[in-house]
Amino acid sequence: MYAQRSGKLSGAVANPIPWRSDSHLNDPVVGGFYDAGDTLKLQFPLATSLAFLAWGALEFPQGYAAAGATEAALDNLRWGAAFLMACHPSDNVYIAQIGEPGADHSMWGRPEEDTSSRPAYTWDASKPASDAAGAAASALAATSLLFTASDPAFAAACLDHAQRLFAFASKYEGKYSASQPGPTYVYPSTQFEDDLAFAAAWLYRATREPSYLEAARTYLKRAQYSRNYFVSWDSVFIPADILLLSLGAGPVEGVDHAWQVDEFLASWQQGKNGIKFSPQGLALAPLGGWGNLRHSANAAFMQVLHAKHTADAGKRTACLAWARKQIDYMLGLAGSDRSFVVGYGRDPPTHPHHRAASCPPAPAPCTFNTAFTAPGPNPHVIAGALVGGPGGPGDAYTDVRSDFKANEVAVDYQAGFTGALAGLTEMLATQGGSS
Repeated sequence: MYAQRSGKLSGAVANPIPWRSDSHLNDPVVGGFYDAGDTLKLQFPLATSLAFLAWGALEFPQGYAAAGATEAALDNLRWGAAFLMACHPSDNVYIAQIGEPGADHSMWGRPEEDTSSRPAYTWDASKPASDAAGAAASALAATSLLFTASDPAFAAACLDHAQRLFAFASKYEGKYSASQPGPTYVYPSTQFEDDLAFAAAWLYRATREPSYLEAARTYLKRAQYSRNYFVSWDSVFIPADILLLSLGAGPVEGVDHAWQVDEFLASWQQGKNGIKFSPQGLALAPLGGWGNLRHSANAAFMQVLHAKHTADAGKRTACLAWARKQIDYMLGLAGSDRSFVVGYGRDPPTHPHHRAASCPPAPAPCTFNTAFTAPGPNPHVIAGALVGGPGGPGDAYTDVRSDFKANEVAVDYQAGFTGALAGLTEMLATQGGSS
């Protein structure tokens, strides 16, 4: 997360990454995070990632504390929330993207050296963005809960923006990628009801206002025949159900959170609804093989969350066992014969598809010829980053920089993975096992 930061990284700002410094200070909105191995700032996937990060910190504080990661989590959430609020300058206006994908992807170099004028793409009443604005509302509502005690003014600002973003998203309905299909092709949205349901669920948790609970159920009911059992920036139906269940929400006509969660658990644990397993045990979603590990990491996070709140001891045990198996695969502890986490474990990736990490130390030039096609490992280690992993159906993986489907790193790969790690650390220790 620190390596993905954009903006002013010098001065009083904590910057533990020595090979990163100030970048894109002339962006229309300064700050935030770069999405992946590029330098685009894409607030739709970012917001869901921040919501997951905040959720993990809220539910598993002992896991974060045991790893000495509490302050890092809070620091990155504050950084991200401040940026999302800056992208919301007025009630019905939201900046959901900075940077044009074609221009960005044609350049390979240090973000610190890119002084181009990058466009900001704005959504408003005439260009709806129910999904992107709803995702931002989720992130800000969740973050507000983390700062209520330590910084009530910041928490109040987060909640205020969350409520106003939800009002905008729910009043002017539409997919952000349908409103502006050009720049958003890199993260097109399938539907927006899931994002509005997830946002309403978080606002219900933050405020306990019944109207938000009713709204969450309304959006879930509207999409009951078009939902799925995958978890990503583009699908937060199951996260909404799991969150609402944890808040004591029972079934109503057309919406049964418990049934949906049980179907989700069975899909991933038993291989249903398109889920398959590699020979070495990695759960594979039928989503084209791009970034497979993030999907199983997100599913592991959901299973650990459900394990915390379910009263069924058998389900708890099954959820934790399944989540641990998937995370152990990613860490190279069991199942796989290598780590898929940069800088960690046995034979970790050394050629992740990441511009800044691939650049030689300045002032040496960083270009496609000097960095992207360089045969050696990346000069900088983006420690802790989860790569995309095997494309399936087998476990084959090649550590090569040019394979962005298997070897890119991204903010949305990280959030569920981090939450699953914190949850397993806390839950296994609580049960008296090894964490």
